[in-house]
Amino acid sequence: MKRLLITVWADTAFLFFAAFLLFFCIFRYYLAGLLPALFAALAAAAAFAVLCHLLLMRRRQKKYGIAAGREEVQKLALHLALEPPAQSAARVAAALTADGTEARVCGDGIYTEEREYRPLFRLEPVTADEIKPFLRPQPPTLIAFSFTKEAEALADAFSLPRMDAEALYALLRRTGTLPQEYIAGKAKKRGLKDALRLRLRRASARGYLLSGAGLLLFSTVTVFPAYYVAAGALLLAVAVLVRLFGKT
Repeated sequence: MKRLLITVWADTAFLFFAAFLLFFCIFRYYLAGLLPALFAALAAAAAFAVLCHLLLMRRRQKKYGIAAGREEVQKLALHLALEPPAQSAARVAAALTADGTEARVCGDGIYTEEREYRPLFRLEPVTADEIKPFLRPQPPTLIAFSFTKEAEALADAFSLPRMDAEALYALLRRTGTLPQEYIAGKAKKRGLKDALRLRLRRASARGYLLSGAGLLLFSTVTVFPAYYVAAGALLLAVAVLVRLFGKT
């Protein structure tokens, strides 16, 4: 969350400076004196920066929340697929018990007074052949992270109850039974190509800003300022768009 706030405020400051340069060069030709143009540019840039800040905060919070939730679910899926099946089943049984339904592990299944659960933790999606043995009059609830299309169609045709990754993560999180430490491989290191691409993307907005600012400042001493103002304004607009909607 702290990183999110830092990036949003940095983008807001960038957008404020770009908007201020643009508005100042425009108001300088319509208002008498530099001070009125300066104050008008500051007010317009501040209003623009506030609107952009609210927009960025809303978009980034939504994106951050979705990305963080998806990452946690994927970490849990990998962990349960790699840890011993008996340990995974015991974890799910403990979560069900903590949620108010007494559960016990017996063989490959998890049993409560009213329902049977069958965990199928795989690195790959569960196939139709894997769920075929559970097509019976009182089928168990299958706990799996993903199913193939054929398995989904077969389960729907026979009304086979399922618990997906999001529902399982919500259960474990609600009951405080998530793993303390996840089983995970080493993080992939960024290559030189990825690092250069990232640097160029982040630097592109600053480059447009500096180019546009140079043209706008040069318009104050040239005989034909309109061309420089138009070109500088275009570059500043590109800088703002890249900063707002560019990929990180």
